Amino acid sequence: MRWGRSRRRSGVVAGLRLPKHVTADTLCAVISEQVGKPIHQLYVSMPPELPSGWVAVRANSLSIIIDAAAPRWLRDMVLCHELAHLAHGHHLLDLNDPEAIRRLLPNLDPGAALAALGEPLEGTLARTCFDGAAEREAEELGTELFELLNPWRGEARWDVPEQAAGVITRIERALGDPQ
Repeated sequence: MRWGRSRRRSGVVAGLRLPKHVTADTLCAVISEQVGKPIHQLYVSMPPELPSGWVAVRANSLSIIIDAAAPRWLRDMVLCHELAHLAHGHHLLDLNDPEAIRRLLPNLDPGAALAALGEPLEGTLARTCFDGAAEREAEELGTELFELLNPWRGEARWDVPEQAAGVITRIERALGDPQ
């Protein structure tokens, strides 16, 4: 007997109308269309005390800044997490406020941070401005996006002896898996 689990996708992912083969650029383009601004990926070496990713909101574009020193899987996960925040329309932290820059980038001069990005910033997405519900939403959607982006997915199917099929069925029902 073959047994397997089907992966259910959220309505948000289904609504994105993603192609069969997803890349980081594809995800950025789709979310970019949804939010109405181009999204750029910037990979920068960051000190460990900084977040591994954040979004700079510019007048005409969005930049997702990701720690270049992170392993590829983590860079992809951070990208998907930040894209999920954008897809959900989560709050912005005003970067015209030097104190907001200091909270996000404590080791950088606020003026230098603004100058380095090359154009005025309207705000940034930062962990300091999200409540638990928003972070949960971003984690859930970000994980779904990462699973679509990640080419290494094992098939969740295995051989189950016939005499164990009833036990497996009861376990799946108890865990809420559909039949």
